Amino acid sequence: MAFTILHRFQSRMEAEMAGEILSQAHIPYLIQSEDIGIFGPGASPTPAGARLLVHPEDLEEARTRLLGMI
Repeated sequence: MAFTILHRFQSRMEAEMAGEILSQAHIPYLIQSEDIGIFGPGASPTPAGARLLVHPEDLEEARTRLLGMI
């Protein structure tokens, strides 16, 4: 099943926080980021940011759940 971008965050930590809210609402999500290195993901911003993706049919519900955060 395809995923679509819900929001682009400056850091993985921000995306993970939003993802936890979605998880509590039973909304599946993925995070894509190029921040993985020898020291692992961090809280600092990455040039491309961290993308939070959800299924297209969950997009509106996810936006509602993250209102004020995105």
